[in-house]
Amino acid sequence: MMTLADYLALLSPRLAEPPQQRWFDRLRDGVASGQARLEAAAPERQRQWRAAFDQRVRTEELKAWYGAPKRGSLFQGTSVSSLTLPCELERPLDLSAGIEALEEALAEHYIRLHDKHETTVRKAILEPVDRWMAEGLFFGLVVSSKMLSQAFDLTVHRDAVVFPVDGVLIDPHEITSYPAELREAYFQEALRRIDCFAGFPLSRQEFEQSLALADISKPRIERYRDQLMLGPVRCNEIAALLARRVAGRVRDLSLGRIAPRSLMVTIYDTDTPYTYHRLSGYAGLDMAPVLPGLTVLGSSGGIDAFRWLYAYRVSLLAQKIQKSSLWSEVEKCFIPFVFFGVLVERDAEILLDLDRLDLLRYPGMLSPLIEYAWLIPALDDAEPEFPAATTAAGELAVRLP
Repeated sequence: MMTLADYLALLSPRLAEPPQQRWFDRLRDGVASGQARLEAAAPERQRQWRAAFDQRVRTEELKAWYGAPKRGSLFQGTSVSSLTLPCELERPLDLSAGIEALEEALAEHYIRLHDKHETTVRKAILEPVDRWMAEGLFFGLVVSSKMLSQAFDLTVHRDAVVFPVDGVLIDPHEITSYPAELREAYFQEALRRIDCFAGFPLSRQEFEQSLALADISKPRIERYRDQLMLGPVRCNEIAALLARRVAGRVRDLSLGRIAPRSLMVTIYDTDTPYTYHRLSGYAGLDMAPVLPGLTVLGSSGGIDAFRWLYAYRVSLLAQKIQKSSLWSEVEKCFIPFVFFGVLVERDAEILLDLDRLDLLRYPGMLSPLIEYAWLIPALDDAEPEFPAATTAAGELAVRLP
């Protein structure tokens, strides 16, 4: 079974590839430009940008709300969430073989759902769709964090993370309430008690983030009884690897009949993000806004290939469909991941960069600080200051034709 450390090591050769290096250069320049504008802007201008951003967040939430699929309806959302297809199974996936089992399942069900709906899409769309179908009906997928926790066996017995330190019983879900010295001592002892991160250079911040996302509710698989399922770390790297490797398996398993140019993978957790946001060092920073509905942990692709708020929308949709992320008590079925496509081929060409959906976004987890800085130039250009039209007396002027 491949460990998390083994899996992430597979990414190293890709980091030197020219497309990846060009993206890192653009990212560095774009974030620096956004930070410079933020630091130079007056407080009122910063508030205008933030208000414009918050309005975009609300728009994504509304689109996610009415974009959830209805039975018998294939297209129901807008733009990047027009085609939202859950992978519905009668029983949980067996991921005892590790991350490669998850990759195989993703590729197999991509092909299955593509083949199931290709004819319907061809009949529904008046335009030629041969290239679209040859590249695959779906541009990407969303997977919940606990699927990765299973695939990398990030599980520990409760006693391995709930124990006393210097006479204080540590509750991992209340880790932010303890002083720094106690947290460090707890971290060092926990590393000796758990082995699921063996060979991985885990930092205390990553460990605490993982604890914040830990879950005592389990899929209906006996081997997880009495186990605490920890959250995954380095999710951008995991997403980039999954994207490249699953696209390759789709091509292999379909014998080249379906050949995605690249594939988007987004990873989310159902927990609200506030504790996680604080552990990540973003609490109180105006330049790092929180997305309130859930925690988007990672996504593949450059920021301009697949936007931050798109990742938020598709994660919200996946959460609504999956309910408890692993077992839907509404549908009485197992929904491990959700696939996403578009209404027409040109939507994907306009809204996505289909050649770069599998790039490493940047190392680590999704950072609101980086994502917001990247957005600032666009917010600045799109939201010019319009002075209020007033009379000399300061009353609102009504302009009539």
